[in-house]
Order: sequence, then structure tokens, then C-alpha cells
Amino acid sequence: MSKSDTPRALDRDEAEMVQQSQALEDRSPAELRELIGRLRARRDRAQRQIRTRARSAQGRGETAGADTGAREKKALLTEAIARVAEALASPRSGGAKAKTATENLRQAVRRKAENPTWTGPEDRTADQGSVETPNTKIAPSGALHAEGMRAAISRSTGNR
Repeated sequence: MSKSDTPRALDRDEAEMVQQSQALEDRSPAELRELIGRLRARRDRAQRQIRTRARSAQGRGETAGADTGAREKKALLTEAIARVAEALASPRSGGAKAKTATENLRQAVRRKAENPTWTGPEDRTADQGSVETPNTKIAPSGALHAEGMRAAISRSTGNR
């Protein structure tokens, strides 16, 4: 028999992901997000297995047995998720960027409050009447022969 340092509850892929979660120093934030997504998917799968087995045992009238392998798998994956989430929240992987962005937003709001927005000229109001058409030599819209009889007819009665 060979002794391995990986728990028997994990399969090969899961054990590899857990090992990756223990060595996170040289990983980019994108790699960390991808790893945490895969870990969460596997954890959720283990959780569904636990629930399904408990439901089926309950349906047969039995008590839910100790599903220690799946529970151990879920615990190991949850610990790995916590490690990766902590690494994602660290300043090295982008947490400092979020703080800088928040500070920049605060400064922008402060600058906007100091400089009031332009409200437009004071002498213009909505009461000054209608605006003349820029070119008075053209016919009003819809008049025959102004833009061509075909366009006016198609607009009024449809195609002929």
C-alpha cells in the first residue's frame, strides 16, 4: 500500500485544485477567479450528492447514514475556496485597485460638488414661440411635387 498526502475523498482533479489553492503566490487574479469557480462547482456537486443520498434514504424509511466521504470532500473544498477567496481579497491581487478606485470616485464627486453644472442662458425660455423653418423656399412636408409625387403617394395611401 502506498500512502499519499491527498485525502481519499477527493478525486484526482479535485486534489489538484486543492493543491493549487495552497500555492497561490504566483497566480494572477484571472487564474484565481477561474480556480475558485471550479472549486465552487465541485463543492456544490458534493453538496447535491449529500442531499440526494439523504433524501433517498429518508424515502426508503431509513435514517440518513453518515456520508463521511462526501462530507469530508465538501469540507476540503470549502477550505480551499476560503483560501482562494482570501487571496483574491488581498491587496496584491486587486484589492488595492478597488480601494484606489473608490478614492478616485470620492474625489470626482467632491470636484463635481465644487463646480456647479451649467444651467444654460438665463434669457431663453420656452415662451418665445415657434421657430421659423430654416429654408422658407421649400414646400411644407407632405405637399405634392415637393419631394416627388411617388413619395407623397406612398406615404398617404400606400404603394401603387
